[in-house]
Amino acid sequence: MKRLTWTFPALTALGVALISFLKSWHCRSNFFASPDSYTHLCYSDIPALFGSRGLNLGINPYADPTNSMEYPVGTGYIASFLARFSSDFIEFFDINVIAIAILFVATIHLLSRQAEKDWPLLALAPAVISSLYINWDLWAIFALLLSFHFLHRERSDLAGIFLGLSIAIKFFPIFLIPAAVIYFYLRKDRTFLSFFGYTALTLIATNLSTAIFYFDGWVRFFTFNQERGVDLGSLWYALNLLFDLTFKHLNLVAVIIALLLASLIYRPLRNSLRSRANSYEIFLLLSFLSLALIFSLNKVYSPQYVLWLTPIAVLLLATSRDTPGNEGNEGNKGNKGNRENENYKKLRAYFWIWQAGEAIYHLGVWQYLAEYSGGQGLSEPLYAISILIRIASLAVFAVSVARVRLSLPSTGPAHAGLD
Repeated sequence: MKRLTWTFPALTALGVALISFLKSWHCRSNFFASPDSYTHLCYSDIPALFGSRGLNLGINPYADPTNSMEYPVGTGYIASFLARFSSDFIEFFDINVIAIAILFVATIHLLSRQAEKDWPLLALAPAVISSLYINWDLWAIFALLLSFHFLHRERSDLAGIFLGLSIAIKFFPIFLIPAAVIYFYLRKDRTFLSFFGYTALTLIATNLSTAIFYFDGWVRFFTFNQERGVDLGSLWYALNLLFDLTFKHLNLVAVIIALLLASLIYRPLRNSLRSRANSYEIFLLLSFLSLALIFSLNKVYSPQYVLWLTPIAVLLLATSRDTPGNEGNEGNKGNKGNRENENYKKLRAYFWIWQAGEAIYHLGVWQYLAEYSGGQGLSEPLYAISILIRIASLAVFAVSVARVRLSLPSTGPAHAGLD
């Protein structure tokens, strides 16, 4: 039975990875030419960066200060390592596809252990299937989910190591630090020293030598993101296309809006903390809300960012399904269980509404780029509307899951609820 439990998620993930690769076949056969790769919805950064960032030369990806990888060191060295086995950008793409497919199988397996009934939501989400091979995000996402797994198992040392690795690969998990602080505040133990200590040591170990010997190339990731203008997929890009709005101090505006939105959950979160809420479930909720807020207010939204949010959303759905009372079938207990079952069903419906919004955006961004590149595609106003649809659908799910999660009773001890 255990073998079957492992086999079915693995085979499902392998099938999804194959479907995603077949979607890329047209672009691969046509050497990822533009605008063809946009028209057929199969663009990927991976082959594009093979030559443009010197990965084909076998040099350190941060050696050239003006043309280094615009990613954290983890991504740069993963790409550089795989490039050593590639003679051209097509072979480089194929090798990365194999590695990412293996990671996706491992991700689904890990998710199936924590969300036994809900893991198919990740595997079957259209935007997830469409995004697997756009970039190297899944390396960082798998490391992040391992961090969640070990945090749930009360292995703060390993959780810290994998969080550090995830940050070193894609940096987004740095925004989960406040959620982790609240998690350890609820637990009221000293394992936070181990967690944050190992996170810091991992970040130092992965970054130090590059920062010392290739500082200009290493720092390019930070300066590039600090200085870049409004870009594809962002709220700001949509407002500019629709109303010609520009923001002189965009970083400050984004921070102010983020603080105002975060303040909206202060009171229900405080009440939840006072009621001795489940620390891991609160951590999952705050992790999801943090990333959703960052992706909604960031200067750019890349289509593969849905890969970050969806697994955490699945874990949240699993905790809502498993809240005590769902099994009740008599008296007040039964009414309570029915109410919470309804909450789960509503959240699952909102989940698919959000995923539909992501799918609309995926179609929109590639068709817009096809039009922008000289082909036939989507107009600027319609693309802007697709951005707003994505943000609105994500907001609906985020608000719904926060409202339900913060109103449900605790599942008891700090790590109850997931196996």
